[in-house]
Amino acid sequence: MYGEVAIAVNSAFNYLILSFADKVCHRPAGKRRLLAAAVAGAFPVVLFGGAIVPAAAAFVAMTVIAFGLHRNAALKGAGATLTAALFAGGLLTVVNPSGFGIGGTAAVFTSCLFASGGLHLLAVRWRGAEDDAAAADFRVETEIELFGKNIPISAFADSGNACTEPLSGAPVHFISYRAVKEQLPREIRAALENLPKDGVPDLSVFPAEFRSALRPIRLQTVGGSAWAVGFRVSSWGFCGPENVRLGGYIVFTENAAEYPLGADAILHRSSLIHLKERGSTDADRS
Repeated sequence: MYGEVAIAVNSAFNYLILSFADKVCHRPAGKRRLLAAAVAGAFPVVLFGGAIVPAAAAFVAMTVIAFGLHRNAALKGAGATLTAALFAGGLLTVVNPSGFGIGGTAAVFTSCLFASGGLHLLAVRWRGAEDDAAAADFRVETEIELFGKNIPISAFADSGNACTEPLSGAPVHFISYRAVKEQLPREIRAALENLPKDGVPDLSVFPAEFRSALRPIRLQTVGGSAWAVGFRVSSWGFCGPENVRLGGYIVFTENAAEYPLGADAILHRSSLIHLKERGSTDADRS
């Protein structure tokens, strides 16, 4: 009877660990397959104790049954499983139910609850880290000419930015006003900072020599629609040997705006074409 209980408890913890690996590896194995792997991993440990060979055999059995024999899937699944096992073991060492006066069956359920909650939080953070790593491919260093000054700007290509200038259909990019404020002419700063928050912007408040490059841009936001002033891009390109030039209009956002990965600009989604071409070129070179 004791052996059956030990196998059931061990299988439950194995299932939690394998479920975590299944989530972060993005290769759904199915609940039945995970359950079979969890039980197969429990038998060697319960029957032969915590010796190295039985533990290694249990680990191999679990990963093969859960993730198959495909090399990449097996290695990724094994890595995630090992990470989850170490994390859950460390968590239950620090937060041990016996320290709260809990014992017996209640301790087992409490341990499973702690492990499940901890692994869920770890999975969320894991996926967030993967998203950040993927997003990093869309960050690029650029240099823009604004009112006669060349300014280096880190930019993020956003596939969700489909904003265009209504008459020409030209792409609209966004630059943090905070990042370029000190580089702008005083007259431009004064005009921008004194624009009304509502309605179509009055372009006559800007110096006459700049008005031909200005356009009212209608923005669609979560809270509805708003108007902003668009400045036609004179010269803007990626830093490096590609000599990629960006066109269209730019809109300066308010001081509080925060962009992904610490970038100072959000590029129109059309710029993704240039980034993909650059990635293909880099791959060819390597």
